[in-house]
Amino acid sequence: MSWISFRAAGGRLKIKPRWQQRWAERNKKVKVVDLGLFLVTWWSDADIQRYG
Repeated sequence: MSWISFRAAGGRLKIKPRWQQRWAERNKKVKVVDLGLFLVTWWSDADIQRYG
């Protein structure tokens, strides 16, 4: 579960603390910007179907 989630054309942008990251985020299967304690992740519609 993310703290903040934005629906955008073609996917979803999520902002969450590091301890809530999922397998696909830990293994860089989706785009991840690491800000230390927080992550900003981009889940495309295809990523959501594949890993969600």
